[in-house]
Amino acid sequence: MKYLLVLNKFPISIEKLKEKIKDKINANFYEDNGLILETNENIEKILYFEEIEKVLPLHKDWQKFDFKTFKDNLNLNLKTHLVKIKFIDKIPISSKSLIKKINSSLNSKYSENPENIVYVEFIKKKNIPYYRIFIVPSNYWEKFKMEKKELNIEVVLENPQDKEEIKDFLRLCYIFNLSLNILTKNNALVEKAKQEAKGIPYEKFNLKINSKLEGLKVGFSINSKLDEDNFKEIYNKNKKLTLIFGNEMFGLSQELRNKLDYSFRLTKETKKPLRGSHALSYVMGLINSII
Repeated sequence: MKYLLVLNKFPISIEKLKEKIKDKINANFYEDNGLILETNENIEKILYFEEIEKVLPLHKDWQKFDFKTFKDNLNLNLKTHLVKIKFIDKIPISSKSLIKKINSSLNSKYSENPENIVYVEFIKKKNIPYYRIFIVPSNYWEKFKMEKKELNIEVVLENPQDKEEIKDFLRLCYIFNLSLNILTKNNALVEKAKQEAKGIPYEKFNLKINSKLEGLKVGFSINSKLDEDNFKEIYNKNKKLTLIFGNEMFGLSQELRNKLDYSFRLTKETKKPLRGSHALSYVMGLINSII
């Protein structure tokens, strides 16, 4: 059986990785638009190596593309599926039309949480399009699929000064499954940050601009009398909580401070405040310790 190993992006010695794999299973390797592993042994022995992001079992190796043979190669015995397409080279076919054709050719049901991913790569050889097909169990495609908690929490960032600040909040809110409301007059800065904060599916991410503040409004200040123990006492997972953070340079405006229901001091430090994004991470640690 042949597998394409998709590797993580941190620095990796391919030769050392091969040696590490061979300590677990008998395997041969070759390069073909990625590292191909060939073995008859149980691939799950190496599945959770940190160097490996995905393991993709090869179903059909490179073939010239035509719709008839392509459809014949999709005669698969699957229960549920999700289709992924990758163009290694530009091909005059849209991924949308290919996905539609594959979905109509398969006997299995389309699902956002499938048992298998049907992954197809396209390449040009001497200006002729070729394709190969991988049938990938979902745990080979995404090894650590976490169910995110649904928390009734919204994060507010007031007047961010630069895109890095916004990017930090975008990432954290996506990771913790929180909605984000940015209070700003500079919408272009938000759009630039979104473009650079890659990997976030914005069509599913609840991002608001200048929306009305609702729920229990909570801010954080090194000058607050109440501390994190008091925060734990007032936290109620059944009531909407709005966590409000100021920008890195000036903090919260006086106008927004006056609208807070509560303000809390974080950590035992009394001189140096946390950065806004660090404070959000710290607060989510407190919340996770409660729930």
